[in-house]
Amino acid sequence: MSLGRRVFTAFMVFIIVPLFVLGTVSYLVFQHITEEKYTEQMELSMNAIGRNISNMIKEANYFSDFWVTTKDSVQSVEQSIGRMTPETSSATAESSELSDDKYMEEMQERQKLSQRVLLTYPGIKSVTLYPNDGRVVKVGFIPDTPPDFQVLTSKPIFQEVLRKNGAPVWIGPNEDKDLTGENNLFTQIRVLLDIDTLKSKGILVIRFQMNELNHTFDFYNTAASDNRRYLIVGRGGTVVYDSEASLEGQSFERTADPDGKLDLTSSFQSVKMKFLGEQSLVSVHNLGDIKRLGVGDWSLVTVTDWKYLSGSQTRILSWLLGITLASIVLALFFNLLFVRRTVRFIVKVVSAMRKVERGDLTTRVSMAGNDETVILAKGFNSLVERVSELLEDVTREQKRKRKAEMMLLQAQIKPHFLFNALESINILAVQNEGRKVSRMVQRLANIFRISIQQKEEIRVDQELEHLRSYLEIQKFRFEELFEYEIDVPSELCGHSILKLTLQPLVENSIQHGFEGIDYLGRLRVWAREEEAGLAFYVEDNGIGIGEEQLARFASSGVTTLEELYEESSETGERRGLGVGNVADRLRIHYGTGYGLILCSAPGQGTVIKCLIPKTAKGESHDAEGPIGG
Repeated sequence: MSLGRRVFTAFMVFIIVPLFVLGTVSYLVFQHITEEKYTEQMELSMNAIGRNISNMIKEANYFSDFWVTTKDSVQSVEQSIGRMTPETSSATAESSELSDDKYMEEMQERQKLSQRVLLTYPGIKSVTLYPNDGRVVKVGFIPDTPPDFQVLTSKPIFQEVLRKNGAPVWIGPNEDKDLTGENNLFTQIRVLLDIDTLKSKGILVIRFQMNELNHTFDFYNTAASDNRRYLIVGRGGTVVYDSEASLEGQSFERTADPDGKLDLTSSFQSVKMKFLGEQSLVSVHNLGDIKRLGVGDWSLVTVTDWKYLSGSQTRILSWLLGITLASIVLALFFNLLFVRRTVRFIVKVVSAMRKVERGDLTTRVSMAGNDETVILAKGFNSLVERVSELLEDVTREQKRKRKAEMMLLQAQIKPHFLFNALESINILAVQNEGRKVSRMVQRLANIFRISIQQKEEIRVDQELEHLRSYLEIQKFRFEELFEYEIDVPSELCGHSILKLTLQPLVENSIQHGFEGIDYLGRLRVWAREEEAGLAFYVEDNGIGIGEEQLARFASSGVTTLEELYEESSETGERRGLGVGNVADRLRIHYGTGYGLILCSAPGQGTVIKCLIPKTAKGESHDAEGPIGG
């Protein structure tokens, strides 16, 4: 990763990200604190509201109990029932069917009964009695139709009324409109008992209008009337009461809790969730205390708009967001104006250094301004200029050294070969082989004609002619010792090769590889064109070289094959120039990427590979490449 990207990444990680994290954590902490504090407050409020609702139901039960258990109140009902025929048992019977006296007497009794009822509990809006003889008596203070007795007995709640045998059972509005009537009132159903015998006289249905609920919720909703609503959820999740009256009769789970986060049976639970599409804090308190009063499984639900709760928090977060954005803008401006400029200069210096590394010593860094970057640029330019001067000095010294080394090695070749050739001629002269001596002298003259040339490189065909002359001389000396083969493609003969490269390799194979063998030695010289250059191979089937000696040669620990065969150098026929000498000449002339590779094993012969660059005669050989094998 580049320096600019690293600086920008560090800027994002250590400045921008912490700012965002700070804002996010602050927002979440504020929300958590707000939710926690409001939940504590709401739990207290809902417990108080639950007690008020319980007291309201308890009060209604008390007055209902008082009325149905008082002797004269029961007698008033009985008298009213006794004065009514089955045809006039309904509160809506036609008055024309009674005589005027009976009508007036009945109306007085009904008025007396109504006064007794209203004096006990004004919230009672209708009282309907279903005696066991099938009659119906209704006292109503608002237009209200009593439920049909057959419908009443078909409801599951009727069995609960019978089981309680006089204890009240409540039905809330919207829980069952067949029982709560067209006014959808709170309805109490109980068995009317004879106070003397405690036997059932019938079923009593009383309907209440609970105005106290509105007063209670208004009292606790004074400060947030537009942002908070109260619900009472009854049997089956039906909304019995809604302070805004829009959800009454609907299923709470379908309209307000699609994810099922709320548990209506919980003693208290508060959840932040969507309510009618708006983010809200919904609190639930199960009114378990009123079950013993005859009320079903009711729950009190409070819904508070989250925007209302987080109003002040939103303003704080807005300021925090504004400060964060301003800090980010200032940080970006600082990064663009100062950091980026410094990074660009460093990148420019690094780019210049890479150019110098690749060998371009003309590279210079431009200077602008008067800060420390100018001092750095001046120092870099001075350093490159000094390095350029030193490199030129080293290059001149290296050229002089290479030339001196090459002249020294070349000087070693001429007397060495002359010594071996004259020794061979001397042997033939002693043997009176005059014709062979003449031919050897001709071959020797041919060799010296090539050797005395002042050029370091000659054509491959000239090097091969020199090699054949040498092999012919050796064949005169060791006629029955070996045979040879030279196989070099003609298309390679026009290339250049360092003079006296192949002959020392062949000489070492003859003098050391074939020493002491009792079979015909075979020597093969061949060449091919490879990707890295021209490869010449000298192969023999001689005695081979051990691994230890090869390792010594690879580590430049030996310079001649005499050392590879662990022979001492002696004056005479067995002195060899050495492959180490040839390897040094090739390395100095062509570079470290070219030279010799030896492959051998005891008793398996030896292969010497000579790799040189593929260039035409007269071209420069400064390139360096890998040695292939």
